Amino acid sequence: MNHADMIAKVSEKSGVNSADCQKVLKSFEDVLSDEISNSKDISGALDKAYKVLSFLKNKKR
Repeated sequence: MNHADMIAKVSEKSGVNSADCQKVLKSFEDVLSDEISNSKDISGALDKAYKVLSFLKNKKR
């Protein structure tokens, strides 16, 4: 799934227009990137990424 596909899918599921979805997803990517970049080592960065992915997986249930 590419970026455009992701925006289209989120827009469809949420009922929010594509432009707003694009802004939110870009902001989410920026925040996640900043958090990972501010990790002291690769282990900390991977731990943060794992926690986000686990959170998203559990939200789906």
